[in-house]
Amino acid sequence: KRTMKLNTALVALSLFGTASAFAPQPMAAGTQRASLTELEMANGAKRKAALKAAKKVAGAVGSVALATAGLPPAARAAETAVESAKGAKNVVTVGAGAFAAGIVANKLLENLDIGSIPETADKIEEVFPGAKSNKKLVKEVASALEEFGYGKDSLVATSLCADEVNRVLEDDFKKVYDDNFSMGGLAGFPFGGKTAFGAMASHIPDGGSCLVVFGPHVGVDSTGKVGTVERRGRANGGACCGSAVAASGYVSGVHTGQASKYGPPETAIDAQQNFVGTMLLPYAEQLEEAADKMVDLPYALYDAQKKMVNEIVTTGAGSIADGKVSVLGGIQVNTPDGESDYFLPLSFEVYNNSGELVEDMSDAIDCGVLPAGVAQK
Repeated sequence: KRTMKLNTALVALSLFGTASAFAPQPMAAGTQRASLTELEMANGAKRKAALKAAKKVAGAVGSVALATAGLPPAARAAETAVESAKGAKNVVTVGAGAFAAGIVANKLLENLDIGSIPETADKIEEVFPGAKSNKKLVKEVASALEEFGYGKDSLVATSLCADEVNRVLEDDFKKVYDDNFSMGGLAGFPFGGKTAFGAMASHIPDGGSCLVVFGPHVGVDSTGKVGTVERRGRANGGACCGSAVAASGYVSGVHTGQASKYGPPETAIDAQQNFVGTMLLPYAEQLEEAADKMVDLPYALYDAQKKMVNEIVTTGAGSIADGKVSVLGGIQVNTPDGESDYFLPLSFEVYNNSGELVEDMSDAIDCGVLPAGVAQK
C-alpha cells in the first residue's frame, strides 16, 4: 500500500518554487490542502472526485494546470496557466507554480491508476472493480515473482484472444521477460492445449521458469458501453470480444429453444468458434438473467478457461526441466485507441514442475473475485 504523506507533495512544490530562477510566492489565502490519504481513498471513486482532491493539493496557483493534468505533457498545462495569468506582476512565478502543480497532479493520477476518459474509467471501476492498468499489473506481477527467481531467463506464455487489441498486454510483459509463446485462440481459450504447453516448456531458457497469462477480453468504449470499443483508425466502436458476443448469441438461442446445439465440427475452418459456444452453454441461464450480459460474459468465459488451464498446467508441468510455472488469470479490458488497457486479475498461482501448487499469490497483487451472481460451473 502507498504510504506517501502530504509532505511529499508540498516538498515537491516548495523545491520547485524556491529554485534560484524563480521567486517564490505564497499560495492564495484560504487555499485548502487534501492529504494523500484522501487521494488514496479516491482510488475507487470517480475520476472527477480524484481531480477535485488533486486540485486541493496543488492549491489555487495550479488549478488551471490540474484541469488538464490527464493530458501530458505537463508543459502544456503550464502554458495554459501562464496565459491565464497575463497581467499579473510575476508571470514567471505563476508559470513555475502551475508547472510544478501539473507534475504533482500527473503523478498523483498515475498512482490512482485512473484513465483519462471519465466515462470509460468510471464504468471499469463499476463493473470490473480491482482492474489495473497494464503498466501497474506487469510491475506488481514481476515484483511478486522475484522471490521465485523470475527474470530475463523466464518465458511468458499467453492464452489470449486472437484479436489484435490483445497484443498490447503481451508486449508489456515482453519488456520484462523478453519472449512470448502464444497458446491461445478465439475468446482466449488455450486451444494449443497440452501439446503447445509442452513445446513452450522446451523453449524456456536453462534454469528458468515460465509465466502463463490467460483470460478473455472485453471492450469498454468512450461512452462507457461494455462489449464494444473504438479500435485504431475507426471512429465507431465494434464488438469486443466478437467471438464471445457471437457465442453468447448462440447460447441464448439454444437456451430459449430458438436454435439447436452444435454438433462436433466436421471441418477445421470454424472449429474454434464451435468450441467457444459449446464451452459457454453451461452458463446460459445466468447470462439470460444478467442485468448486463456483456458484463457477465467475460466472467463466465474466465471460469470456463480457468478449468482448462488448470488441467493443462497440472498434467503438463513435468515437461519443465527444473523451473516453476506461475499462472495469472483474469479479464483483459480493452479501451479506446490511445488509452491504457486494463486487466482484472482473478487468480495468481505458482506451481512446481510436478504440477503441485507451491503458493497462491492472489493477495500479492490484490486479485479480484467472481461476482456473487456469477455461478461457477
